[in-house]
Amino acid sequence: MLDILKEHRVKEIVTAFDNDDAGVKGAEKLKEKLIENGFAVRTIFPPHKKDWNEELQNGVTADTIKELINKAEILQANEVKEEFKVKKDGFKYVFTIGDIIYQLEGVKEIFVSNLKVNIKAKYDGERFPDNVDLYSARSRASYSINLSNMFGIEQKRIEKDLIRILEYLEAERDKKLGAGENDKEAELTEEEKKIGMNFLRSLDLFEQIVNDMTILGYVGEDANKLLMYLCATSRLMDAPISIIIISQSGAGKSYLVDIVLMLLPVKEYTDTTSVSEHAYNYMDEKDLMNKFLVMGEMMHNINIEHQIRDMQSAKRLVRHVVLKDDKTGELKTRKIHKDVNVSSVVTTTRKKINAENAGRCFLMNADESRKQTRKIYGKHGVKYEIKKIYNKKVVIPKIIKKHHCAQKLLHRRVIVNEYATSIDFPDNLIRFRRDYERFIDLISAVCFLRQYQKEVKNIKFDEIVEEISYIECDELDYEIAYNVLMNGILPATMFEIAKSSVELHEVLREMARELAKEKGIKSEDVTFTQREIREYTNYGQSWIRENLRILVEYEYIQKIRGVKRGARAFYQLKKDEEIKKMDLSMIPTPEEMKNRIKKGEKGA
Repeated sequence: MLDILKEHRVKEIVTAFDNDDAGVKGAEKLKEKLIENGFAVRTIFPPHKKDWNEELQNGVTADTIKELINKAEILQANEVKEEFKVKKDGFKYVFTIGDIIYQLEGVKEIFVSNLKVNIKAKYDGERFPDNVDLYSARSRASYSINLSNMFGIEQKRIEKDLIRILEYLEAERDKKLGAGENDKEAELTEEEKKIGMNFLRSLDLFEQIVNDMTILGYVGEDANKLLMYLCATSRLMDAPISIIIISQSGAGKSYLVDIVLMLLPVKEYTDTTSVSEHAYNYMDEKDLMNKFLVMGEMMHNINIEHQIRDMQSAKRLVRHVVLKDDKTGELKTRKIHKDVNVSSVVTTTRKKINAENAGRCFLMNADESRKQTRKIYGKHGVKYEIKKIYNKKVVIPKIIKKHHCAQKLLHRRVIVNEYATSIDFPDNLIRFRRDYERFIDLISAVCFLRQYQKEVKNIKFDEIVEEISYIECDELDYEIAYNVLMNGILPATMFEIAKSSVELHEVLREMARELAKEKGIKSEDVTFTQREIREYTNYGQSWIRENLRILVEYEYIQKIRGVKRGARAFYQLKKDEEIKKMDLSMIPTPEEMKNRIKKGEKGA
């Protein structure tokens, strides 16, 4: 029986013997044996009768027994006297337990039902390497027997060492996943509440957000800043928004995300730079509930992308997995279900985005223009000025504190958005159905952030006992959302061709017209190589190559190959005219929307 208890890693045992001489002596004897074998022990007796059977027949309740257990003194197991030291050397763990050294390799960061490792034991000049599944009692026992025979040490001691190693690795895993008993945030002080509330109630709330992010180091791209901040804040909404940032390497997409993370309390986001294929399925549910999920350059695995889409649309992760029963060794199918509600951002250098992913997110293009580059130069130019030092030491800590306090004051709110039925929206593509929904969600996200500038209203339904509190979207919410979207974000989201590709096309038109004038031919007849484009534009080769590929694919540029194999390719314009931009004029301006709401007009 002791072996079975140890195999199932029982920590604490409650003994419940009859309250007579034999029962008391038996409980005492068993208690000593259990403590010697590493178990914590509580002892209870029948509260009124001597015999448990008689006690139960007289109606003692489960609550009474639970109370007895809770009040019983816990006698802890004898402390292990062996030295226990752990050292991590790169990807290796080195455990020193007494006079045995265990070196482990292949330890997964995230594990649930199995943990297969390569383990090398060293003792008195002898070495014994093997592979062990630390979660398998059979595997541990087999390793312990072999090691015991080789080293001449008790098998039970080795099994106990393996259990201690497993418990240590579980604790390390839980730390990485954010588990623990100290997850509760410290309460805000009255001063901190005042700081956060003043910010959330300020009439220039959104101007402050833009200015604060500029001081933190991100210049320009005001619409991108606001959208990213609203995305992070929407984590607390029932319909959070998500973003895919597209730009070439070094354009600042990751830096924008980092700036927003600085403005959020650490426990409000889950930041991952890489992730194993099924990691999200095994993450603690609290790390995927009302969090801002940041995934850097991760849209490269079809299974991960599918999980992300499930999180965005279905608000859950469901997976059936085959696991081995530790007791019987049989394979069984188990269902892993996790409720999820996250706002998310993914950064990528890909210009062509999977339509399934794009349909659930705002597409954001980082500004790759020379004008933006000059702004960045200006920012770096003041890096060592006194003002920069002052900002770093004094201003920035105050900005971060202000935003952290404000984020902790935000509460989940029911939002009523009456603007949805008054908006006209393009309808010539199926994907616009989701684009329309995201526009509505963004208006609601602005409303949510302005919750302390709203009147909280209540409504009562006959079928529901409680009153429902809610806040309503107003004209300012619509105006802010409209301006954010129309300043390049909505066209980028709705238009299949990246902003950088359109920019290159315009430069090529300019280049073709200049060469056509020199040669006395039409601009459509001019041909040019990638090298000539590079020398004319001064853009990087990888950027030119990727955007040329898109322009050729959409037939705005024609690629002409040489007759001989290996001959370089030439490019020419299909037509010397602008790429037709998406007509967004049907979306009501803030002023038009104001008039529609007054007249009670609906969208077409």
